[in-house]
Formats: sequence, C-alpha cells, structure tokens
Amino acid sequence: MNHLIRYYNQNRKKIWGIAIIIVSAFIFLQLLGYAYNKKDTKVPIVTNNDTETEKTTNTTAVTTKKSVITGESISKEQLQSATTVIDDFFSYCNKKELQKAYDLLTDECKSQMYHTVEIFEQTYYRDVFNGESKTCSIENWVGNTYKVDIVNDALATGKKNNGYSKQDYITVEKVDDNYKLNINNYIGYTEINKTTVHDDINMGVIGKNTYKEYEEYTIKVKNDTDDIILLDTRFDPKTLAIEDSKEVQYSSYSHELTEPMMTIPSGQTKEVTIKFYSSYVSTKKIEYIVFSDLTIYGNEGQINKKIEFRAKV
Repeated sequence: MNHLIRYYNQNRKKIWGIAIIIVSAFIFLQLLGYAYNKKDTKVPIVTNNDTETEKTTNTTAVTTKKSVITGESISKEQLQSATTVIDDFFSYCNKKELQKAYDLLTDECKSQMYHTVEIFEQTYYRDVFNGESKTCSIENWVGNTYKVDIVNDALATGKKNNGYSKQDYITVEKVDDNYKLNINNYIGYTEINKTTVHDDINMGVIGKNTYKEYEEYTIKVKNDTDDIILLDTRFDPKTLAIEDSKEVQYSSYSHELTEPMMTIPSGQTKEVTIKFYSSYVSTKKIEYIVFSDLTIYGNEGQINKKIEFRAKV
C-alpha cells in the first residue's frame, strides 16, 4: 500500500492527465453519436437486392421491392417516398397536429370519408390514436398501396402494447409535386364516364370508389321509355353484379338498396351508387355492370318485360 501511495505522489500529474484524456474522449464519442442520430433519422438496418428495413422516428418501415401480391418490383425511390409521407402522417397524429395530418390526405379521401378535420379527429384519430403515441410497420402490398400494422409505441408511452393492434391499407398518390394519402382501406377514385343505351334506357357509369374489400359504382340512368323501370328486384344479390374480363361476377350489396332507389319513372333521370363485393386487386379489370333482373312495368303496374342490361365500365 505504501508503495502505491508513493507511486501516486510521484506521478500524480501524469495519472490525472491520462484520466482527463480518457473521460474527454468518452464524452466526445457520446456527443458525436448523439449528433449523428439527430442528423439522420432513418438508419438502415438490413439491405439486400429485394428487401430494405429502416427504422424511422415514428415507424419501423419494412419495405420490399417486390409486391407480396403480384411479385412485381417497384423502385427504391417509390418505397422511400411512401415511407416518408406515411411516417410524416403518423408523426403529426402522434403530436396531435391534426390539421397537418389532415392536409396529407387526398381530396378524394376527404370527400368520401372525412369532409372536415373535425370528422377526421372524431372517427379516424380517436379510433386509431386516441391521444396515445403509435408506431407501425409498413409492407409493400400491391402497386402504390401498403399494408400498415399499427401498435402502441412502448418507447414513447412507457407502456406495454397491451394487445393493441390495428391494420390499415394506405395508398400513396402523387398529386402535383406532393405525395398524399388515402387511408382507412380506401384505395382511390377512378373516373369512368361510359354510356350504354338499350331499349330506350340510357345508362352512364360515372366513376367508382375502390376500397380494399369492395367497390362503389355511381351510375346515372335516364328512362326514355313510356314505362317505369325497376333496375333490380333485390331478391337475389347475384342478379345485380359487376363482371370482369374473365367473366367472373361479383355480387351487389343488395340489402343496402331500396325499391325507391332502384325505380326510375318514365322520362326521369336518377343517379344511384351501388356497392359490390369485390376485393381490390390491381390486375382485375371490370368490364360490365350486369342488371340481369331489370323489370319494365306498365302504367297499370303490370310487368311488361324483363331484360338483361349490361352497362359498359
């Protein structure tokens, strides 16, 4: 012990100098690492030819160049753009900057689902976030649509997940020079504007809204006959369907339709929106809306005839 004390007294300045250098180097490395993490919020974890996994500030983005549905590849730039805008959306929701989050939605998404930021808050935000921070994983599903699995952000809240899990399908659209989102399983709107005329019935298919599990078509029907038209009796959902290029038919949500909705008196024009059981597949091409039980009634209420009307899509 006396030897150690004597050695310390003889080399005090040298020992303290070395200690100060070691501590300073440690602090410098810590500061350098902190600065690097602040500068680059997206740190690649795994990268190969087909898969890139990134950790972002709010989401863990697990993205693949190949669609899990079709196997088709998309560019790394497209994946990066999608990841960034989805991450921004979650960041705004986590900070309850709801106007900024709402501004990232497409006009079609706002029109179909959230007419105001207040409706967006009451329906989507409260259902998904409800004042708590969330994180998500993003998977390239098909085309520009991504499967998003949402869970509690345990690091931000200090709470365990507690079984909370929600899934959404988010579509990323480029609008002018900005990227916008369709959320809550809404894929997007397609303008059609095709007209079919048969037996003095003029039917125009205006457009469709596509969701992950169904499609909604808006049609405008003009009755140029002298009789009353009933587009469908609604007894069988298969009598009103959409048909794809492979002649596969997808039935209507007939229970959501009413007789007044489907009835067009002589000389009148009516606009009707009809929903069909048709899950979204980007390669599926719908060619017709098929009314196989269209009924034409006389002025006395008698059935004059039934026809099949195939409206071009």
